[in-house]
Amino acid sequence: MVRTVLLSLAFLLAAGPLEAERYKGFPRGHALIGAAELNSLLRGPGPGPAVLAAVGKRAWLLGHIPGARHTPRRVYTDRHGMAVDRARFQAFARGLGIDDETPVVVYDDAYDAARLWWLFRLYGKTDVRVLDGGWRAWDEAGYAVERGPGRAAPDAGTFTAAPALDGWTAGFDEVAQARPDAGTHLWDARDIPEWKGTGPIGEARFIGWRAFRRADEGRPSEFRTAAEIGALLRQSGFGPAQDHIFYCHSGVRAATPMFALYLMGYPEERLHLYDGSWMEWSRRAR
Repeated sequence: MVRTVLLSLAFLLAAGPLEAERYKGFPRGHALIGAAELNSLLRGPGPGPAVLAAVGKRAWLLGHIPGARHTPRRVYTDRHGMAVDRARFQAFARGLGIDDETPVVVYDDAYDAARLWWLFRLYGKTDVRVLDGGWRAWDEAGYAVERGPGRAAPDAGTFTAAPALDGWTAGFDEVAQARPDAGTHLWDARDIPEWKGTGPIGEARFIGWRAFRRADEGRPSEFRTAAEIGALLRQSGFGPAQDHIFYCHSGVRAATPMFALYLMGYPEERLHLYDGSWMEWSRRAR
């Protein structure tokens, strides 16, 4: 009997990480987290993850996950909408009480969480997960809600930002030179009216951010399954052996297809986000 119990325990311990790894069938499903798992982590013994709410002020005041820290877009982008530099990001993370070993969960009510996930990885923090379904999933599950301005800021953290991850960001010149026949594909992640209104950058093809999420069902924070995204990628001509650069208007929505390809197991060195996106391109292209 003891042997049977030990074997069962060993199986559960081995299966746990595997289950998280294959969330929704994704090879890198560990980068997503469901509302039930997050609730368990927050209610469990010991310190839970730092939860960041990438939402606007009104949404934050109306309701947020208890203990979460408000991280609107303006606090981690510069005046052109681009990512802050290493020093400013380190100060941003420390101001949230984040240490090097602090796990982080980011949620939104639209699409900002993937951008913040990308930014953390840019500066070396890899234990960051996105809440699948965002605020709506948490609220619909009936878990505790906190309203108002939130709690007092935590003690300053000790997170040390690494040098920016090479290749994780694509610059203006790389975008200008991107050619499919040279192995680099450029993708426009905006909405269709924007695509039709301004036209693409260079030889970009359209792959709107909505296609990767259940946005057409009123659930923009919820990602589709690996099977659904895999079919979309095959239909659109994606391949793991090519480089893929994504852009939108300000680099926020473009993080969605990039995150989706990461979930699908694409090599990180093949994924690039044009941080300046249309805002920079429209200023400099002439």
